[in-house]
Amino acid sequence: MTMPAVVLTAHGRIALQDRPRPTLRPDQVLVEVDLCGICGSDLHASRLPQVYRGDCILGHESTGRVVAVGDNVAEWAAGERVAVNPNGNVDGSCVYCRSGRPNFCRQATLETALGLQADGALAPLMAAFPGHLRRIPDELGTLEAAWVEPTATALRAVELAGDLAGRTVLVTGGGPIGQLACRLAHLKSPAQILLMEPAGQRAEFATDSHAVSLAADAAEDYARGLEVDVVLECSGSAAATSTALKLLAPGGILVVVGAGPDPALDSATILLKEITVRGSYIYTDEFDRAIHLLATQQVTVADLTTVISPLPDALTAFDALRAGRIMKALIAPT
Repeated sequence: MTMPAVVLTAHGRIALQDRPRPTLRPDQVLVEVDLCGICGSDLHASRLPQVYRGDCILGHESTGRVVAVGDNVAEWAAGERVAVNPNGNVDGSCVYCRSGRPNFCRQATLETALGLQADGALAPLMAAFPGHLRRIPDELGTLEAAWVEPTATALRAVELAGDLAGRTVLVTGGGPIGQLACRLAHLKSPAQILLMEPAGQRAEFATDSHAVSLAADAAEDYARGLEVDVVLECSGSAAATSTALKLLAPGGILVVVGAGPDPALDSATILLKEITVRGSYIYTDEFDRAIHLLATQQVTVADLTTVISPLPDALTAFDALRAGRIMKALIAPT
């Protein structure tokens, strides 16, 4: 039997295809997908061969229900609601797992990540290993559960920035990760959060994300002496990174969350200001803590969800995201 799915083809196109329904291995669990978000990296999957494998079903921000369990799986039962950690199939024995850094486990992130190297959630059914799955409480709504993965990504970046109490924080890039970064930074009592986002529709979310919108061309702000203590770079834009380095005060911290072809990391500025640059790569235990933050409504995401579309309309949602017409699209495969 076949099912519809959004696929990154072997030739680098994103297409809606009929694919075989997943076969359940004895060590796997079958998940019926309720919702799956389209990530910004999905839009450029063909340009990220380091992590995306061709001829693979996309979708790594998902929630659903267990519908079948392999014979060798004892810890899961049909009917349980889950948030899916696409990078959760850690081997547990590599040097990174043993040192508490499973976000660098090769098996988990570069071999079996759902929606990147293994078939993901932009389809009605998905086969997963038990390590991919996290139980979710009854108070966590289905929509919010689909936001756990990006919330975990933003949470790690905010925590890598250190103590934000009383500090001025600049977030560059006002997409979903940037908006989440603002909302999570707000929980750490900064003096002020600034959001730099050139797209007007996304910049309008600044107030609801506890931020003040800053013009994308911050030359005037720089000239009048604006300085920030921390930058969370969520755009992958060279121009944004360059501006961030100008606005950072000496001794400031730059956390890089977004990646682009030109990083614009000026070594002279980093040296002369003694700026600390930190990369933020996916998450470790932040995934489980994101579940708690969303379930307790310490972070809200419903207003960031622009559209929930059925699977046949997924390619239209991809186009709208590329054009910057919407903030976030969730796909309902079933």
